[in-house]
Amino acid sequence: DANDLFQFTNVINSHYSYEEKVSLIESLWKVAYSDQQLDKYEEHMIRRIADLLYVSHSDFIQTRNRIKAANE
Repeated sequence: DANDLFQFTNVINSHYSYEEKVSLIESLWKVAYSDQQLDKYEEHMIRRIADLLYVSHSDFIQTRNRIKAANE
């Protein structure tokens, strides 16, 4: 019944360290690349979540590149 991500990311922001948030974003990239293909909607959703978790753009890109390279 949820219509936004804030209610979920707010809980994560309250309980996770920055490193745990980056690890969560990395896990989302692993799911997105699990079929060896990244859909534009997957990337958009991960970007939105990263923004709501206050994960820096550089960490967002580094985790994406690391998972992408591991799946090539």
